[in-house]
Amino acid sequence: LPARPGPRGAARRGDVRLPGGLMARTHVSVIGLGNLRRELRELDDEIQRGALRAVEESARAVQSEGRDTIRVRTGRARDKLKARVRASDLSADVGWSDPDVYYVKFLEYGTEKIEAIPVLTMAAENERRRFPDRVARHVRQEAG
Repeated sequence: LPARPGPRGAARRGDVRLPGGLMARTHVSVIGLGNLRRELRELDDEIQRGALRAVEESARAVQSEGRDTIRVRTGRARDKLKARVRASDLSADVGWSDPDVYYVKFLEYGTEKIEAIPVLTMAAENERRRFPDRVARHVRQEAG
C-alpha cells in the first residue's frame, strides 16, 4: 500500500512502515516460502549457501532492473535504490529508505494526476519468474 504524504513527505498516521525504514516498496509474497525456509534450515550448509546466493543475486537483479527503468531527472532516485539481504531468513528488501526520495511512491503507485509507473513491481514480477531456476542453479553449484 502506498504511504500518504505529509508535509515534505513526512510519515502520517496510516502510512505503511516496514523493516529497515523503507518508504516506497512493493511487497511480493511467495506462497509456501515459510515451509521452504523451515526445510532449508534442516538442509546441509552447502544448500543453504546456494539458496542465500540466489536471494542475493535476485535482489541485485531487481535493484538493477529498477535502476535501469526508473524515470530519471536528477538520478537521485535511481542512485538511492538499495537492496538489503537478510541471511537469517533468506529474504531481501529492495527499495528506498532515504527521505530525500519520498516522491518515488508517487512514481511507483501514481496519483490522481500522475500515471503509475510501477518500476519495482515489474522488476519483482520479472524476477519472480526467474527465481526458481536461479535457486536450482546456485544450489547445484554449491552441492557440486
